Amino acid sequence: MFKQKYSSVLAEYEKFWNREKTGRPILNIAYTKPGASAYRAPANVEEQWLDPEYNYQAFKKRTENQEFIAEGIPGYFTNFGPGCLAACIGGGYKLAKQTVWFDKPQYITDWEDAPEIAFDELSEMWQNITRMQERFAADPDVCFSITDLGGVMDILASLRGTEELLYDLYDYPEMIPEYTRKIREEFYRAYDKQVEIIRRNDLPFITWMNIPSEKPWYPMQCDFCYMISPKQFEQFVLPDLVDQAAHLDRAVYHLDGIGELPHLDMILDIPGLNGIQWNPGAGKEPLCDEKWFDIYKKIQDKGKNLILLWALDEKLEDKLERFIKTVDPTGVYLSGNRFSSPEAAERMYENILKWSK
Repeated sequence: MFKQKYSSVLAEYEKFWNREKTGRPILNIAYTKPGASAYRAPANVEEQWLDPEYNYQAFKKRTENQEFIAEGIPGYFTNFGPGCLAACIGGGYKLAKQTVWFDKPQYITDWEDAPEIAFDELSEMWQNITRMQERFAADPDVCFSITDLGGVMDILASLRGTEELLYDLYDYPEMIPEYTRKIREEFYRAYDKQVEIIRRNDLPFITWMNIPSEKPWYPMQCDFCYMISPKQFEQFVLPDLVDQAAHLDRAVYHLDGIGELPHLDMILDIPGLNGIQWNPGAGKEPLCDEKWFDIYKKIQDKGKNLILLWALDEKLEDKLERFIKTVDPTGVYLSGNRFSSPEAAERMYENILKWSK
């Protein structure tokens, strides 16, 4: 069983969630074994996204090809695209090689005659999700995730259209809170059903971040808030996040890009928020760069965990050394799986141990 096999690693993650002092960050490190052969490529996008057996076999092969260091741990991301709840409550979806699109066709075209929003267990997308999770649930040695249901306002933007919703903040502000409340209610229904199937297998709870937890958790987000003012964030977005954090056992906020930084103080004051996952955005300084140290201090001063995905880069060891020697390691999570060799991955781990002293 998964929990028995990884019991010592899972115990370290509970220390992370509880912000216990461990002397170094939690390190989810993996590398591909030399000479490993990949599973076959999918025949088409339908097989890539929707075929449970293909995804199961591809995941098993990928896991066999990997070695894990420190708190490295295998987990399958049940991936149907970011914000897939939109296609379970009335919206449509379109498969593409790199992602799944949920903004066409437009579901809400007129606020005066807006359609109902309701979670549909018979929807094509929910059936896809259920079939995938049931296939993985058949193997008690595999840990699989809650899918990326999406942020509340991001889901509404998929149903309404991003540009249209930006105008709606001015033209129909009274409609937004009622619809986001409905989306939250359906989000909880979908989320709770996925928690049930994971709990049935006595698995730790993971999401697309692949951070295991004894308690159910979810990364809240609002990519839409990149385009709005702090005043609009406080009016239209913050109530959703406060409500979600109260519903969830554990909650992290996915802070995606410098355009969301004006909202950080309000996010950090959300009761029940456990941590921040920071992504500066394409073309910006790397995660371990000292440019972000003041942001990390602000997050940690509020008693929140700091999550930096794919921060472990062997080409940036000088920056990483400064990060390790400067930033408090309590409640810090670093991950990485892109190493030129097994020796590079092992050297990264040994260096972090050395720098942490």
